[in-house]
Amino acid sequence: MVTFYSVQIKASVEVEESAVEVVTMKNGRLAAKAVLNKDGKELKLFKILSKDEAERLQK
Repeated sequence: MVTFYSVQIKASVEVEESAVEVVTMKNGRLAAKAVLNKDGKELKLFKILSKDEAERLQK
């Protein structure tokens, strides 16, 4: 599970690792993206990853 913070609903949201996409930003850092439907709202979530989190998600 990966924990994101949603500004839209002002709460922490946990997403399964299989639904998370790891992307590289322009500056070379790794980030996680996910789209989640919660309570009828589509939440687009984004989180900058630490080195440990990035390694764990890329496996």
